[in-house]
Amino acid sequence: MNSLSTGTDAGVSVFGAFTLQRHERRLLRDGQPLLVGARAFDVLCVLVDHAGELVTKKQLFDMVWPGLVVEENNLQVHVSSLRRMLGADAIATVPGRGYRFALRLAPASSGGASASDAGDQQAYRRTIAVLPFVNLDADPTQEYFSDGLAEDIISHLTRSPWLLVVSRNSSFAYRNTRESNQAVGAALRARYLVLGSVRRAAQTLRMTAELVDTTTGKTLWADRFDRPLADLFAVQARISAHIVSAIEPVYLHSEERVAGEVPQHSMEHWDLLMRARWHFWRTTPDHVLQAQALLDRALEIKPGDPASLCLLSFTYMAKVWGAWAEDPRAAVAEAHRLALLAVRNDERDAFAHFTLGTALSCAGQMQAAIAELECALALYPQAAAAAGELGRLLVFSGRTEEAEEFILQAVDASPHDPHLSLWIRSRAIGCFIEGRYADAVRYAREATAKRADWYFNHLLLAACLSAAGDLPAAQASLSQALGGRGYNLQAITIGHPFVHEEHRARFLAALAAAGWQA
Repeated sequence: MNSLSTGTDAGVSVFGAFTLQRHERRLLRDGQPLLVGARAFDVLCVLVDHAGELVTKKQLFDMVWPGLVVEENNLQVHVSSLRRMLGADAIATVPGRGYRFALRLAPASSGGASASDAGDQQAYRRTIAVLPFVNLDADPTQEYFSDGLAEDIISHLTRSPWLLVVSRNSSFAYRNTRESNQAVGAALRARYLVLGSVRRAAQTLRMTAELVDTTTGKTLWADRFDRPLADLFAVQARISAHIVSAIEPVYLHSEERVAGEVPQHSMEHWDLLMRARWHFWRTTPDHVLQAQALLDRALEIKPGDPASLCLLSFTYMAKVWGAWAEDPRAAVAEAHRLALLAVRNDERDAFAHFTLGTALSCAGQMQAAIAELECALALYPQAAAAAGELGRLLVFSGRTEEAEEFILQAVDASPHDPHLSLWIRSRAIGCFIEGRYADAVRYAREATAKRADWYFNHLLLAACLSAAGDLPAAQASLSQALGGRGYNLQAITIGHPFVHEEHRARFLAALAAAGWQA
């Protein structure tokens, strides 16, 4: 649960010897962190947010396990765990109805809260608020649709492992506000605002949406949507999903840039994670090693953090894909270990399941990998990276028609995502498998144009050109791909996990015809 408490601006609640830090997802006792499970932590946040009030079991299930069917015993286990930490009287049972948090809350500033100014500033930087969309129609009864759109976006964004999202009650207090974006951001303690408007024009619904950085006043992303009015609720679902998928990579790119401006000596966990992301996407050996060093520091500050573990897992996979891992199998094993640990630390983290699925594909466990990607999308349907990766794995499994749907879903939903070249590359591989070599060359060229620094794009282009009969161009592309490096059969097998031997053999034969020697 990523929504912020509406009762504590700083995201900190103090009760007795305990301090609950929502933004850092930590529970302290006398200043020392306690080991709290991810779902138990979410249950505690809900109860503390409604301290002294009855919280029904249904409310807890809806807020902690949204969209999932969960046995009541699961909730009882987490409540019992919290009672062991906080004391038997901390959470009162209301028979047949639910629970009530019984400890008295103190103001965060007077109870010895240990959240540092730097930590609070990090939380502010990570926070996003969705204001109610402006209804530009003369009919005020249509406001339900614009409100529903904003509520949908809030609901989807809270599933992102990267974002902290202001609750609906807080952000909707600024309906039709005349205050500046900077003033609203300061009041909600949110660096980023999602704003929009809705207007009907004949049988068309026209919407606009934008992501604004309240510290600079700049619009980071904006889009317009014109949709037929045939089914309002279907339109609402599609547009909200598109907006959410577009926002996350733009937000992360902004945070990577900001982290790059923070002095090395003062970087906290979030800055280390964002700077590591910046290095990771440069993909050179030096950048990947720098990313690993930053992530090691991040995990010292926040041990077991799923996002840090996942990115560290990807650095080991990057070494394998880059053909510069000293021991590729050991690197894959370490990537798998880190991803598995991330999932164990938070089984609701879609990014963790996405990472584990990718690591499993490197280990040749394709069915298990696909299952992990499907799990990631069930947890966070707007996870474009997971949709694109699922499409990639389906392509290598020979299920090219199914793959195309997921790849296009990712490309359409998140055109600014750093994975975009990989998704287009998957379309090229799908065409290669189907024997449509001209189309394969076209997509391989497009993928290479978007990331010319990724040598495996040149390798794929060489195979596609060779299969299409253009050997001179294939040889030139292969020469650019290798660049003096030894790209052996093991590296090809890990990076190109074809399930069917016929597809692998045809791919290797095309490379061999272009001059590659295993």
